[in-house]
Amino acid sequence: MVKRMNGLKLAIHGVTDVGMNREHNEDNIGWDAEMGLVLLADGMGGHNAGEVASELAVTTIREALHDVLIPELIASDAINFADAVREAVVYANEEIHEQAHERVEFAGMGTTLVLALFHSGKVTYANVGDSRIYRFRHNQLEQITSDHSLVQEMVDSGYLSEEEALLSTNRNLITRALGISPVVEVDIHTEEVDHDDIYLLCSDGLTDLVDDSDIVEILTQYQPNLGVAAQALVDMANARGGNDNISVILVTFHEAYSDQHGLSSSVSGEITNH
Repeated sequence: MVKRMNGLKLAIHGVTDVGMNREHNEDNIGWDAEMGLVLLADGMGGHNAGEVASELAVTTIREALHDVLIPELIASDAINFADAVREAVVYANEEIHEQAHERVEFAGMGTTLVLALFHSGKVTYANVGDSRIYRFRHNQLEQITSDHSLVQEMVDSGYLSEEEALLSTNRNLITRALGISPVVEVDIHTEEVDHDDIYLLCSDGLTDLVDDSDIVEILTQYQPNLGVAAQALVDMANARGGNDNISVILVTFHEAYSDQHGLSSSVSGEITNH
């Protein structure tokens, strides 16, 4: 899928995979090319309720932002994108929390969330939980979201080093999620994008098994074909045990050439489910 942005075309490639040891895929990924919106959620809960929570998060946020942004995109300078994202995420949290209380089979369900909204040469990104967004720029990989997890809090407080955190048995205990509480705290940031940037959104099924150096190697090797890169990241996690569901979305930019009407050309993206 494509979003035209300041003479650049935005290409999106996503893969979500059940992994090697799970019966169901509780991850959910999606995007809206018209808005430049990309979302990834990693659900949790008994009786497959994690699937319900992650799908609710992706669907509800996409629809809420569509209703707010699409009528206004012609005058995009007047839009407060951070406020729009925050309101959509809060609304999704309320919807998930309400269903968790109304139906006993959904009790305790929740989901992590990362999203990126590309607009006017910038990206506004948000996260709740331990799914992550990375930026690959000038051959350097940087995690631009901060995990909402017990281990990360211990690192931030100085109780654990980064090396100790990697070995911790508590690394998957999260401190924030959508749907667990009627109120949710959302981290939201906006930054300028560079035309050579690659943004990676992923669930912890990837990052628990594939480290930063492996990600850099794959992105460098397959940079001309990010569909292949996304699948290669998933394949590497599965080859190392595939302990959890694995989801990856890669977003990049290309110079767009103009047609006779001065519009940028478009390219196709893809989503793969396993």
